[in-house]
Amino acid sequence: MIIDWLKFAPALFLLLPPSRVFHGKKIRFRPISHDWTDHWSQILNLRLHWIDLGRAALGGWLLVESLALSPGAAGFMRYSVPVTLGAVMIVAVTLQTLVCKQPDSANAPFMFVTGLLIGVYPPTIVAFAIAVALTAATGSRVPAAYFPVLALTLVGSGFLFEGKKTLIKLALGFCAVIVPWLFSIMFSRDLVLTYRAKRRDPHGEAPLPPHR
Repeated sequence: MIIDWLKFAPALFLLLPPSRVFHGKKIRFRPISHDWTDHWSQILNLRLHWIDLGRAALGGWLLVESLALSPGAAGFMRYSVPVTLGAVMIVAVTLQTLVCKQPDSANAPFMFVTGLLIGVYPPTIVAFAIAVALTAATGSRVPAAYFPVLALTLVGSGFLFEGKKTLIKLALGFCAVIVPWLFSIMFSRDLVLTYRAKRRDPHGEAPLPPHR
C-alpha cells in the first residue's frame, strides 16, 4: 500500500479529534428523544455541528486520496487500502461518540457521520442512504434509528450501484456508522446532542431533561 502522507496526516488531524475539544462553556446536552423536533433550531444553529460535517467530509476525502494500492499487490495486501480506510473511519466515529462531557452519556454524531460518508463514498450511494435514513428516523420519531438504517442502506445502495467490487469498503463503513447506536445499546448510555445555551447556567452545566 502506498500512503501519501501529505494527505494522510491532515486527514487524521481532521477526523480523530473528538468534538468535545471544540465545546465551550455554553454548550449543553440534550438526549435525543421523541421531543427533539422542538429543538431543531438550537441544534442546527450551533456552528460546531456544521464544522463537524465539514471536517469529516474533507477528512474523508483526503483519506481516500491518500491511499493507493501498491503495484503487484497480492494476497491480503490487495485489501490493505479498504481495511486501512475502514479502520480510520471506525476509530474516528468511536472517538466522536465515546468522548462525551456529559456523564453516563455518548454523543450522537449525526453531522460527523454524515460528512464522513459524503467524503468517502460516491454521491449517488450516499444521497440514497441519507435520504432513506432521514425518512426512517423522522417518520418513526426515533432519532437513534438514523445510524442503523444509514448503515444498512449504505451497504444496500452501494451494492446496488457499485456491485461486489466495493463490498469490503461498504462493510467497514457499516461498522463505523453503527458505532453510536451499538454503543448506546450495549452499555445503556444516553445518546445526546449538543446545543448552545442562550443564558449561562450559574451552576455551570445544565442538567439533562427527564426522559419521556
